Amino acid sequence: MSNDYVVTANDNLADELSRVGERDSVVRAWVTRHDDEKIINAFKTAPDGLLSGWTIGVKDVIDTFDLPTERGSPIYKHHQPVSDAACVAMAREAGAVVTGKTVTTEFALFTPNMTTNPHDSNRTPGGSSSGSAAAVADRQVRAAFGTQTVGSVIRPAAFCGVVGFKPSRRLLPLAGVATLSHTFDTIGWFTKDVADTATMFQAMTGSRLPEKDANHKVGRYLSHQSDSVAPETLGVIDDSCAALEANGVEIVEVEPLPHLESVFEAANTILHYDIVRVFAWERTHHLHLISDLVRKMFVNASNIGYDDYLQAQDLLFTARLAHQEFMAANQLDALLTPSAPGEAPPIKTTGDSVFNRVWTSLGVPAIHLPVRLGPTGLPVGIQLTGRHWCDKELLATAAHVESNIIES
Repeated sequence: MSNDYVVTANDNLADELSRVGERDSVVRAWVTRHDDEKIINAFKTAPDGLLSGWTIGVKDVIDTFDLPTERGSPIYKHHQPVSDAACVAMAREAGAVVTGKTVTTEFALFTPNMTTNPHDSNRTPGGSSSGSAAAVADRQVRAAFGTQTVGSVIRPAAFCGVVGFKPSRRLLPLAGVATLSHTFDTIGWFTKDVADTATMFQAMTGSRLPEKDANHKVGRYLSHQSDSVAPETLGVIDDSCAALEANGVEIVEVEPLPHLESVFEAANTILHYDIVRVFAWERTHHLHLISDLVRKMFVNASNIGYDDYLQAQDLLFTARLAHQEFMAANQLDALLTPSAPGEAPPIKTTGDSVFNRVWTSLGVPAIHLPVRLGPTGLPVGIQLTGRHWCDKELLATAAHVESNIIES
């Protein structure tokens, strides 16, 4: 490791620690953190690897052997795991230093917690990976792990203005991650740009991205939920597509796809059926410590029957196959879609996941790219979704798209 690299890494760490000191009382991204001295010492002794010199935040549903995992719930106050989740262990093995646990909504669902949007403390950072997105956006940490069951990586990334990546379902191990839905749960992460996300991907998978390819074909897709698109989001999508076309990317208009029409509701059925069973112990022993919003969700979920669940799973299986065939037949590298309806809404909500549920349910990789600030000064951007197991190809396309949008 060169002396110049060490100096730069130390300067970055000093800036991050200073930023936390200045901004933690406003952004409130952290549940628990190591003290600065411990972080500095860990930084000095971390192994050499792809993530050497990196600080990492860890969403508080992901286990760490040296910090509690409280899952945004008083039920798990001070709960201390004995080991790291697999993703955390791999990051440390690659040289990263875990600085702390980031705020999650209750059980990674939708009840807002204490984190605010770094751009406006009266606006939501999104959920459920609220603290992870906010900490990266506020430059308090270089990268942070999150999880996505519906839109819990892509939506906070959109509201906070950072890159958020959700890999293909089942690509990365969920060992040591608290379950929300065993059908949909996926590890993801936040970084400042696509290059850092690609480095994280290599550290997690051992695979490099393919060589740069100037020939990309991207579908512009607003989906069956297009009525929810705010003008600022539609404008960013149109301008991004125009910039890409001007730089040689083939853009094709994709009409609402019939094979996706029923996925949204099928996914909702599956999610509720999973959740009411996953939280059987918490419902039985600590119902009074669960928020009203989540308890209402349990009540609604209890009406979903086994046959309904199987029918929804069958529909989803068919849709996944049809979508793979559609993407391959049309030789599409990605679909360019909304990440969120518009700018971050007020703090009392975590925002609408209307543009995330279908892609998470299909199990395909998805990435949010911040583009610019909207009419009230909050970030807006675009989402790219790819083919299942084609994460490297999606990241390569995202890097190409990012560079062309920035150049425009």
